[in-house]
Amino acid sequence: MYGNSNSRFGNSSKELGNKKPEDEMASVALKESIGWLDELMDREFSGRGDKEYLIRHRISKNSGVPERYLYRLQYQAKEMKDVAGEYYRRLRLYYESACQRNEAAADRYKDERLGMRGHHEKVDEKPASAGLGMDSSKAQ
Repeated sequence: MYGNSNSRFGNSSKELGNKKPEDEMASVALKESIGWLDELMDREFSGRGDKEYLIRHRISKNSGVPERYLYRLQYQAKEMKDVAGEYYRRLRLYYESACQRNEAAADRYKDERLGMRGHHEKVDEKPASAGLGMDSSKAQ
């Protein structure tokens, strides 16, 4: 009776297959961090000849997250159970600031594009000074 494996007493929640809410939150935070790093890596890519370690170095310098930790998030995330709170926060803040900079640049581009369109509309609305088929020097 005491050695029965069907007894729920003395078994840990891991043995029963139940996850604690803290474990689920940790995995969500880890997944979010990995997603943010992937997005930031894509945004920081400068083109041909740019290396991943150089991109990680720029992200590390700008975000305050150590480069080694970014490497772990990128390549060894399956071994990680959680993400450090300070690094999670720094990565999130840097990701949000990158998103805000991107939105501001898109707004500036849209304003510039609409400004150019408005300029061309004024030219298009100008009435023609000469009729069709007439030489403009004789029209006056």
